Amino acid sequence: MKVNGTLGIIACPILEDEIVYCREKDDQVDSVLLIRNDHSFSFERKMRDRGLDLQLLDEQEFLRNGVQLPKEGFHWVVWMKDLGLHEEPNDLRKEILDSLEGVDNVFDGILLFYGLCGNALKDIHEWSSERMRTPVDIICSRDGKIVDDCIAAAIGGQDNYLRLLRKYPGILYFTPGYATNWDQLLLRMELFRGVEQGDDSMVRMVFEMAEYDTVMKIPTGLGDEGEFERCTRQFADRFDFNIKTLDKEWCNLDAVDYSYAIAKDRLAQAKRG
Repeated sequence: MKVNGTLGIIACPILEDEIVYCREKDDQVDSVLLIRNDHSFSFERKMRDRGLDLQLLDEQEFLRNGVQLPKEGFHWVVWMKDLGLHEEPNDLRKEILDSLEGVDNVFDGILLFYGLCGNALKDIHEWSSERMRTPVDIICSRDGKIVDDCIAAAIGGQDNYLRLLRKYPGILYFTPGYATNWDQLLLRMELFRGVEQGDDSMVRMVFEMAEYDTVMKIPTGLGDEGEFERCTRQFADRFDFNIKTLDKEWCNLDAVDYSYAIAKDRLAQAKRG
């Protein structure tokens, strides 16, 4: 069924590969408009590398004047957010909720490419149903549980994530998106709160105290495999980690597929209503 309307995608850069994946799978998308800011360049590059068209709009212009899109057809507007927000869940929550309120009734539907992220967005469905006229969705598994983070999104949801953690405790997990951003994310982990940027000796000590010595690649099939391997190797060499690769049978993007389908269908229902 052809959809008419605009889907706003507010996203964490760690999940940019999953957004590209959704775009590649959906030939009904007529156009993608990217709100350009300091956090959007990697997504822009990946879209162009895949031969996927997009238009650009400066973030300040968007905030001043909004966006004008054709009334017919199915369109995306993608707004990438700062990875640094993960350092403090309250800051992440405030930014996302403020952004949602700012675009209420601008789009026909909104999909958050986020998980719970330290429980920052645990009540997003309740909050949005009370505060928003625009329907808001977030990455969930088919049982309605919001995925915990980008790792859970790569293996189908929370239940698989818990199974994974039980089977392989004390391991760091890298998706392609996480691997290419590890240098920005590492010190934002709660484990490293207070550690200064560039203090590798302290990072190693914390890893040793926590008994972390292995990083496990999650082969989602997304992104650039060469870049995935190179960035993971860079991390492992820097902190003396072993590298393992998770069995592919663990990997599935069902939560991403399901959540995108729900958001798209909800948009279609809203337009029909």
